[in-house]
Amino acid sequence: MSGSHPTWWRTQRTALIALAIAAVGVLGANLWLDVIPNTRQADRVIEAGSDSAATISGQELELGFVEWGEFDAPEGSRTLSIRLSASGGPDAASCGAAILTEQSSSRTWVSSRRGIDVDSDLGESSCVAEPASYRILLVFLLPDDAEGPFVLDIEGDDSDVARFSVDP
Repeated sequence: MSGSHPTWWRTQRTALIALAIAAVGVLGANLWLDVIPNTRQADRVIEAGSDSAATISGQELELGFVEWGEFDAPEGSRTLSIRLSASGGPDAASCGAAILTEQSSSRTWVSSRRGIDVDSDLGESSCVAEPASYRILLVFLLPDDAEGPFVLDIEGDDSDVARFSVDP
C-alpha cells in the first residue's frame, strides 16, 4: 500500500482554523461588551437625591416617568422607557452612555433606542449641550425575566456619573 491517506488533522484543517477564529471573536466580544465597561471607574458618582435629580455635565437631570412595554420588542424581550427632564443652560454639555444595571443580578444594558426605531420627536436620546430645558427618552430592550429594581448610570462629559434608582 503505497497510497498516502490524509490524516484527520489535515482533512479538518479548515474547520479547525474557523473554530479558532470564532473562539477568538467570542472572547473579544465578551471582553468588549462585558469586561471593559464594568472596569471603567468614575471619578465621582453623583447619587440622585430624594427629588430624583442629579447635576452632571453642567445641567440638572431629573428622573421622570418609567414605563414597561411602551414600544414593540422582539419575542422574549420587552422595553423599559425612562424619561428624564434636563435643565439645559449656558454650561450644559453632552453626556456619554446611559447604562441600566439590574441590582439583583448585575446584568447591564445600554440604551437601545435607535435599534427599536423610536421617533426622535419624543425627546433626545441623551443629554446634549442645549441652552433651554428639554426632555430625554431612554429605551432599554430587556429580557422578559428582568424585573428590577435597577440603577441607571449616565456618564457625564467629565468622568463623573449621575446615578438614579429605577424601580418600575
